[in-house]
Amino acid sequence: MSATPRVPPVPAVLRLVQMAVLGRWRATGEDLYREVARVTEAAPKKEIVVSGCGDGVTAEWLALRTAASVTGVDPDLDAIEGAETRARALANAPQLHYQGAPLDDLPYETAVFDIAIGEPALSSSGDPARAVAELVRVTKPMGPVVLLQPTWSSDISVGARELLIERLGLRPFLLVEWKQMLRDAGVVDVQVQDWTTGSASGARWTGASAAYAPVLNWRQKMQILGRAWRVWGWREARSAVERETTLLRELSRERAIGFQLIKGVKWPHARSA
Repeated sequence: MSATPRVPPVPAVLRLVQMAVLGRWRATGEDLYREVARVTEAAPKKEIVVSGCGDGVTAEWLALRTAASVTGVDPDLDAIEGAETRARALANAPQLHYQGAPLDDLPYETAVFDIAIGEPALSSSGDPARAVAELVRVTKPMGPVVLLQPTWSSDISVGARELLIERLGLRPFLLVEWKQMLRDAGVVDVQVQDWTTGSASGARWTGASAAYAPVLNWRQKMQILGRAWRVWGWREARSAVERETTLLRELSRERAIGFQLIKGVKWPHARSA
């Protein structure tokens, strides 16, 4: 069987997919960030690193609400520039710093941060397992390490998974895989909170499907048709619209992709082979 022709997704589709997946956990906002602050015991005089900080929303919230010193790191220099601009505009000037760097090769000494947090962008690094190991490396012994990560949580087909990975710009893993990455890096007492439905208690999101079920409008369909037609011809153009519509329908199903808060503690001793 020949492979399905790959046509780069139009920007509008990228935004729809990202809103359907990442927009859900961002919608939890204050609740999720408060829980992160609680489980890590973030407080003044604590040093926090946020790996995959993107535009700095999480780092900024922690700095403002906990008075901890927060360092955000991300390989996207445009995102870092935007985060720094936001930080300069803050009236009360919290201890908030940003640095552009690869997430699987953090530019910090070993054991310098009290708390480490890995955001979803961590899974877009070239080597997510190494990115997790780097996050653990820069954490002080017995310091909390938290991952905020999308996970595969249903029987999405392999083909749909690959389309999602391309459109999200990151690769979700199974929960068991994230936990193993942490353990391999020397993290113990790994605990999980499932935020797929918007809260750790498992309460359903009111109106979640209506708010985040993505639908292609006619303009977006024409963009897909035009791009696919130029590359593959009319027959493939029609199939391209069908594939994108099916993918978005998959995303509208509850728990198509999960979102987990995974927390552990860096063990102070090297793991035995």
